[in-house]
Order: sequence, then structure tokens, then C-alpha cells
Amino acid sequence: MMPRVTVLATLHVVQGAERRVGNVHDPMYVALVDKLMASESVDFIFEEASGLGPTIAEKLALEKLGFLRYLDIDPARGDRADFGIPSNSSEPHMIGAPPSVAFANWQILDAHAKREEVWLQRIRQHKFQSALAIVGLVHLLSFAFRLQAANFSVQAINYANWQRQPARRPDAGVFDENLRIFDWDE
Repeated sequence: MMPRVTVLATLHVVQGAERRVGNVHDPMYVALVDKLMASESVDFIFEEASGLGPTIAEKLALEKLGFLRYLDIDPARGDRADFGIPSNSSEPHMIGAPPSVAFANWQILDAHAKREEVWLQRIRQHKFQSALAIVGLVHLLSFAFRLQAANFSVQAINYANWQRQPARRPDAGVFDENLRIFDWDE
């Protein structure tokens, strides 16, 4: 039987990575990860956490699956050069001027493709029957198709919860020295 991977694509701000600035607390995301773990009989969690964890999923994996059943598959920004990957995989595009601004992000396709290849290599190194792979929204279909081409059984789900405003953490500065643009992908 082919191992199954459920790809969950979401906004990075809800993943709860402890070393990421600008997180939001979204209890519905936590409920979704917990529900998927149960309904899909998940025995391993892979996550694009970019070395910024621990994340909500990592903590749930440790609690429910035990030790060594979680892996951050994405190299940290500082380690990406070792894989021939630029540290940034998107370029911000500001619309408007302060105080009324919004950001769009140009996606650097080659950087994303190289990252996804690293993820696939790392996933192939582990044994599982049913895994959850949590990635940023920009990776949902491209990574799902890449997994299918690698002979995994794949299903995909996305979560952004645009309908509600989760509580923004107090450290989520908008215009300070640690400016973090709403990253679609890190």
C-alpha cells in the first residue's frame, strides 16, 4: 500500500512557530490539525517551519505520536545556501504608502521548486503510513503534485480562515526595526 500524505496549506502566522515574529493565535487551526491527525490516522507530521519552531503541530506530534514522529522539512533561511537555495523565496511589493499600505509578494519560482525538492527528499527518508505535511499556501498544489509524481497517495486541504480575525500577538509589530511583511512563504 502506498503511503498517504495529507498536504495542509495554511498561513504561516497561524502555525505558532515560537521563533517567528507576528504570529496569531487561531484555536480553529489547532482544532483542524488535531482533527486531521485523528481522521487521517496520521503517524508522522512534516512541516515547513523553516527552523522557527517548535510549532503547534510539533507539540501535538510529540504529545500524540511520540518522539521522532515530527520533522521540520524546510531549511532555515541561514542554511538554505547549503542546498543552493536563496535565503528568500519571495520579494515584497508594497501597494500604497504608509499609513495605508498593503503588500503583495512576487514568488521566486526556482527557489520554491528547490525547497520542495529538499522537502521531498526529507520525506522519502522516513517510514510512515499516513503523514500530514503542513506547508504555506503557495505550495499547496505544486507540492501535492510533486508528491503524487513521487508515488505517494495524496490529498490536499487549505486553511486560511479569512472569515474571522484571530487575536494578534502583542509582539506583532507592523512598522518597527523587525518589520515582517505578511509572508505567504518564508
